[in-house]
Amino acid sequence: MPELPEVETIRRQLNEVLVGKKIKSVEVLREKSFGGDSNKLVGWEVERVGRKSKLIEIYFNNKEEMMIVHLKMTGQLVFVDGKKRVFGGHPTADWVSDLPSKHTRVILNFADGSKLFFNDMRVFGWMRMVNKENYEKEMRKTSPDVTEREFSLEYLTEVLKKSKKAVKLVLMDQEKIGGLGNIYANDALYLAKVMPNRKADSLSPLEIKKLLVSIREVINRGIKYGGASAANYVDIKGMGGTYQDHFLVYKRDGQLCSRCKGVIQKMKVGGRGTFYCPKCQK
Repeated sequence: MPELPEVETIRRQLNEVLVGKKIKSVEVLREKSFGGDSNKLVGWEVERVGRKSKLIEIYFNNKEEMMIVHLKMTGQLVFVDGKKRVFGGHPTADWVSDLPSKHTRVILNFADGSKLFFNDMRVFGWMRMVNKENYEKEMRKTSPDVTEREFSLEYLTEVLKKSKKAVKLVLMDQEKIGGLGNIYANDALYLAKVMPNRKADSLSPLEIKKLLVSIREVINRGIKYGGASAANYVDIKGMGGTYQDHFLVYKRDGQLCSRCKGVIQKMKVGGRGTFYCPKCQK
């Protein structure tokens, strides 16, 4: 599943190609993949593409409803405009093959002849129409995205001090912290010099402050490099992110720590592969 930097990269690139496009028709090829009345979309013009945590948001001019998209494990978005094709999500042959494919679930046809294909091999992802006001009201009740102002030192301290679970599991709990997945949780804990399996409530105020700074740094680095293409992900241009070339500790087991020259180890925390330096993470 793409993490926040990957989804943010897709959002930015979709925003470049979709804004101003007017929908001519919508083809729902798999009912499970689309929620709401697709006929409403006819004639609507894309205003902007947003993001909340790992959700892609598509807003329309002067409309009370919007569309949200969750790619889940194998979802992908392919925009086709003549010979131009841009792509984001799970990498399969669909982004270069003839479309629609057997994995195509929804097609948005635009008035200028361009199309947006939503493909999903395992059919876990979805597109949904929602009331904009209700959606935004509900989003205000959810955990803050790690890029939002609400994700503050006070908030992170409160979350960690209330849990005796491994700190890595708390960081990846989307009900508490939005958008932080396995790759970036590993690297943030490494940067903060905190062992991933330590109890969350054991961190000192100074360690929590360092962790907050580290989370922001690895997320910003991930966005800068277009995300990572090491976890079933390539960006909307089909080029793939390059954050995997800059991993701090993730999938570097057996290699030397760049900070202290210790040997990076791998263990399981909550069933997920977890990478750390036993020498400089405490």
